Amino acid sequence: MHMSIDNPINLQLPDIRFMNKIGEGGMSSVWKAMDLKRNTVVAVKILKREFTENAGDLEQFVAEEQAMEKIDHPGIVKSYEMRCTDGLWYYIMEYVDGYNFGDLLLRKQHLQEVDCLLICESVAAALDYAWNEHGVVHCDIKPDNIMVNSDGVVKLTDLGLCHTFQCLKNGMQEAPDQVLGTPAYISPEQIYGDVEPDCRADIYSLAATLYHLSTGRVLFPGLSTEDMLRAHCNEECQAKDPRTYRPALSEGFCQMLEAMLVKDRDGRIHQWRDVYEMGRYVERGVSFKERTEGGASSLKLGV
Repeated sequence: MHMSIDNPINLQLPDIRFMNKIGEGGMSSVWKAMDLKRNTVVAVKILKREFTENAGDLEQFVAEEQAMEKIDHPGIVKSYEMRCTDGLWYYIMEYVDGYNFGDLLLRKQHLQEVDCLLICESVAAALDYAWNEHGVVHCDIKPDNIMVNSDGVVKLTDLGLCHTFQCLKNGMQEAPDQVLGTPAYISPEQIYGDVEPDCRADIYSLAATLYHLSTGRVLFPGLSTEDMLRAHCNEECQAKDPRTYRPALSEGFCQMLEAMLVKDRDGRIHQWRDVYEMGRYVERGVSFKERTEGGASSLKLGV
């Protein structure tokens, strides 16, 4: 039986009763549904049929599900299983009763620093686990991919572009022949594509996301996609001080973003634990000062 996802409410998928659409992207749509087998509300992500015919697109979709299924952390949306019914590929995952911060930005223009710090610490804790336990790099952190549920728990979703560092290191994957990521938040090394991405790429993207959330503006506003990608890589192109837009932001918060946004990843904060701890210091009103060790720039507590 041929099935279309234009109106999945009429689809007959095993143990699934569709309720309403949650969202839609270029390759897939996501639906709220009742999982009759688990007797719980879930989200069902369905790959659009035209992409099932492309081996690379299907592989990416499957890799996303596998990454989400093996990672068991309250800060990352959990996938339960992948299925294929009559040639239609989909997977069943945790339903988040809440909203993403991209939608919230459209309503509120910007977030308060205290909320941005909560997001920072939550994402840092989740990706510290994903990186250290599974070698996973998300590669597409942005406001749309960070959600908060009705209990106030921040959850990261959409690992569609994720890489597993061990696989890259062992030569099981080749470097991509195109830029993968979202231009407003992508790290310079993802643009260059000449090194294996590690957690420092996600640290840069999280900082770009926090900059947008706290100021209401992306790092390099008003540029074409091509010029925006150049700006991420060009040392002479530095984003404006966040306090240009939001003077109430603390010095410590702005210094933290600056340390996370160093274009050369060797000079950037290099582990999630440092990001998490720096966020906790900023909460307490601490500022930092710069120091140089072995040619690399870093921050330490101010005196």
